[in-house]
Amino acid sequence: MIFNAYQDTKKGISGVSIVSSGHIFAQKGRKISRPKGRSDYLLFYVAKGKELFFLKNETVVDAGAFIFFRPFEKEEHKHMENETGEFYYVRFNAPEDFDLLGFESSTVYHTKPSTKVRDIFEEMISELQTKQPAYEMLCAAKLFNIISLLRRKTEKESAPQGRYFDKISFVIQKMNKEYQKSYTLDEYATMCNMSKFHFLRVFKGITGTSPLAYRNNIRLDHAKELLIDTNNPINEIGRSVGFSSDTYFCDAFKAEVGMSPGQYRKTAKK
Repeated sequence: MIFNAYQDTKKGISGVSIVSSGHIFAQKGRKISRPKGRSDYLLFYVAKGKELFFLKNETVVDAGAFIFFRPFEKEEHKHMENETGEFYYVRFNAPEDFDLLGFESSTVYHTKPSTKVRDIFEEMISELQTKQPAYEMLCAAKLFNIISLLRRKTEKESAPQGRYFDKISFVIQKMNKEYQKSYTLDEYATMCNMSKFHFLRVFKGITGTSPLAYRNNIRLDHAKELLIDTNNPINEIGRSVGFSSDTYFCDAFKAEVGMSPGQYRKTAKK
């Protein structure tokens, strides 16, 4: 069974327009065989079940996997399980040199299943069905959104520290919102359910710097704005962004910016 919808025009964004999109429910043995492909691009996403792709080598993939096909590339795959499988697809037109946002065609990419990706596919199908004003651009935007999410997932999950990205991202958001608060390394590590030393190692592996240095840079960015936008005393600015002493603030500022806060204020206001 297939729930799908089609676009009536070739409108889109930067030469990319949607042809059709759908949600497929497949029984065991359901096979797609297009030896010469089609004239459009295809993004095929496995939402549930196992799929066998006939590429250079036969490749069985689980939910979360996806693959792109360029125009006239062979499309051949088969559902492998007794349970009903679920798949999403979108066919689209694009310029001949479209780079697939860094992905290779006829190559299976493995990621964990994503409800966000499924939701955007469903939104795209709904837009194609209802055809409200400017639906063509919205659908193209949703395609870019899906591809960008898949790009992020593949890079995060393939990185050595990939499984920790969400935890470190939570801490970074905390630092940006509450940069004045002097959480300790132990407290940050507890937020991630890690030991302090494991947290330090993972944080530096992902960001390239230590947690406290990262937080200091956030504080210094806010200090720069205050130095330019206000006439508040320098020591007051340092305390307001979270530095515990005037000396610490001035030393950290000079080490990062190359001049003292006072010099920076004079130079910037000129």
